[in-house]
Amino acid sequence: MRSADDWSRWGGVVIAVLAAVAALSLVMPRLLGVAAGPEVEIITALKATEKDGMELAIPGVGTPLRSKGHHFARITVNVEPGGKRAVAWATLDFTGRLERTEVSSLGVERVPFVRRGREWMPEGLAAPRLAAVVRTLEARRRALEAGEGKALEALRAPDARGDGGGGEEAAEVGKVLEVRRRRYRAEAWFLRLERDEAVASETWRLEGDLPSRPVDERGQRRLSLIRSGEEFLFSAGLM
Repeated sequence: MRSADDWSRWGGVVIAVLAAVAALSLVMPRLLGVAAGPEVEIITALKATEKDGMELAIPGVGTPLRSKGHHFARITVNVEPGGKRAVAWATLDFTGRLERTEVSSLGVERVPFVRRGREWMPEGLAAPRLAAVVRTLEARRRALEAGEGKALEALRAPDARGDGGGGEEAAEVGKVLEVRRRRYRAEAWFLRLERDEAVASETWRLEGDLPSRPVDERGQRRLSLIRSGEEFLFSAGLM
């Protein structure tokens, strides 16, 4: 039979082993990350958002674009000289919501990463191109609802400015603006993102009043956008 001293010594050994295991559990992920290289760390960081969820802040909007489900795939990583910055290219399949608007998107995403201490983190948002397209679409919706013509014109790409979108577009804009107490709602945006372009299918609803009748109309329209720096602007009509 073991003496009390024997049990005490064994207890000390067990405690030391458990402490070593706990320490390794904290250190090993970092060691493995260093051994695997920045590419694996960045891919792991993007994939982790699928479980944790993703919120994208949209300038001018009180609530973020929240994912209900998203998936990054075909991820490639380009590390810049010096090893402090990198860019991840990926396809992103996203479903979520911005306030009252359902958002579904499929396409190419470009995510800049920076190394902070021992960790790689997105320099800004985890899906900056999706956020840029949604920002422009929401800015258009708000400008239509508020009747702000200059704000609408500012959302055109430089090559598309000044032409007014043609007579048909002017008539469509005028039809919206003549409605009093109007509420222009985007019920859904279905997006396709390429490297430098995006296509949005919008399901819309217009409510308000005309002198002769109340208005409650629904429809769909297709909108084309092009990348301009870090923004996406409308390359063709606004309507």
